[in-house]
Amino acid sequence: MTVRAPQLIAGLARTFRWGWLANVFLWTTIWTMPVLVGLITREFFDNLEGEIGFSITTLVVLMSAYGLGRITVMVIAMHNDVHFMFRVGALQRRNMFARILTLPGAQAIEAAPGEIITRFREDVEHVEETTSWTVDMVGAVVFSVVAVSILMTIDAGMTVLVFLPLVVVIFLAERAGTAIRKYREAAREATGKVTEALGEAFGSVQSIKVAGAERSIVDHLSVLNDERRHLMVRDRVLQAVLESLFWNTVNIGTGLILIVAASRLQSGGSFTVGDFALFVFLMGMATDVVHIVGLFIARIRQAGVSFERMARLLRGAPPETLVAPADLQLR
Repeated sequence: MTVRAPQLIAGLARTFRWGWLANVFLWTTIWTMPVLVGLITREFFDNLEGEIGFSITTLVVLMSAYGLGRITVMVIAMHNDVHFMFRVGALQRRNMFARILTLPGAQAIEAAPGEIITRFREDVEHVEETTSWTVDMVGAVVFSVVAVSILMTIDAGMTVLVFLPLVVVIFLAERAGTAIRKYREAAREATGKVTEALGEAFGSVQSIKVAGAERSIVDHLSVLNDERRHLMVRDRVLQAVLESLFWNTVNIGTGLILIVAASRLQSGGSFTVGDFALFVFLMGMATDVVHIVGLFIARIRQAGVSFERMARLLRGAPPETLVAPADLQLR
């Protein structure tokens, strides 16, 4: 069964379009608001030796208003995001459960109850988070367009250097795609085996005591847990290595930008201290963009594994059944 994670995530966004669009607006606002601070900072440094054009009191009021506005938008955005994620998870669980109930009793479940619980819990939660991350991607893209538009008017060469690490990070994330899927699937399967074994043990306590099999059951659980530990550590190590590569790529790019900026200032051209301050300020945001893009690509790969595992519960129904609109009876 071919499962296309991006299409299914887009289906979830369409199902809850108003919540998703509200999320996009709010988080895009959060991503782009710092550009205002960067522009104010440039004007401040460019006019530091002359007439600033506004008093220190005005500057304090502007920055305070910005901080209050940003905090307000973030609180509203987080509140909306929690409701959105809850509905995304509830819809997937509802659709899986509804499909199971429509199947004949002998065919309804192809795995042990413990494994099913893992799919209803961990796999759904991962898809929730990945769907929520799409709004950050939209915000990051909008910020990048705005930042590039501003920085290109100052220095095109340095602007290219600011976003060059993004290309490297995307390349690394794509190259690691197969390993990401392989390690995440193995870790999820191992977790399911442990949950399944625990469910069977607790469901057969009396039989185990009568047979005197307590020691063998504990040994069996130890073996399964050791295997799960190994696979989970491998999955987490890969994720940590990718994050380290993303950050180090960005840091190297940042160093190159600072070297080029210093040479621009020494050359005595049109590149001013205010321009340098703006580049440094937006460079910090660009660092977050690069990191977010790399992690999002990895999470999409992992979400594909989660969708495939949940799709197996549908027993012949198309994967789109997972994201089909349904009344959740929520207000």
